[in-house]
Amino acid sequence: MMLQIRRLNMDTSWQLQWGQTILLIDPWLQGSEIDGFAWFNEQWHTIPPISIDLLGVYHAIVISQPFSDHCHEETLHQLNSVPLLVNPKAKKRLVKEFGKREIETLPLWDKKEWLRFGNVDIAYLKSSKVLSAAFDAILIRNEHELIVYCPHGFELTLEQQTYLSRYQVKALIVGFSSFKLPFFLGGVVNPGKTNALELAKVLNPQTIFHTHDENKASKGIVKRIAKIKYPTVEEMKEELEAQFVFLGQAYEWYSIVS
Repeated sequence: MMLQIRRLNMDTSWQLQWGQTILLIDPWLQGSEIDGFAWFNEQWHTIPPISIDLLGVYHAIVISQPFSDHCHEETLHQLNSVPLLVNPKAKKRLVKEFGKREIETLPLWDKKEWLRFGNVDIAYLKSSKVLSAAFDAILIRNEHELIVYCPHGFELTLEQQTYLSRYQVKALIVGFSSFKLPFFLGGVVNPGKTNALELAKVLNPQTIFHTHDENKASKGIVKRIAKIKYPTVEEMKEELEAQFVFLGQAYEWYSIVS
């Protein structure tokens, strides 16, 4: 079954159509995002996202993380009132903000559970990190095929590797940038290209897209103390041959066929 996917910004917002199901993932399409307090970290897109009125039809919105660059209430208020399919860490803030909307909690894959929506199944993988910031991954399944979404990279356990090897990974959407804070503020936020290559080796995806790599405008403490490296497109392509596909700011659909 053909998978169609497109960027919605040059950071980590996506739209996909798989069969009859159309999903938005982590839409941040207007305004700034604030992590806690503006004096700590506030960011803006440097490249304009797609206009909301160009999104067309979508049936649900997937939220992968509880942080505002993934869970952006200002954008969500402007979108259609479709179901929100959310990481449980994000549910509390979303219920508070959108109490009357349908909000479904994504199950933890380690419990071998899936949330059925349309013709796809969705779950999340919990990070095993302890001493640094923990960011989860999202799995979207269509029969024996899989999308793996890791905006902050991911370290797969042996059990997770064994399980995922059963599937054909149609698309790996993964961050390539490196973002490090002092350990007391979370440590490694994005592990960078090395981790992306490790995931590509283990999962052997048909297609790889980079995500969460926009060099955003920002202000606050984080800007002054973070150590950040944004690889070029050429650097991201290295070692990945034809698997890597760069989707730019034209925000056009890309089709992946079996």
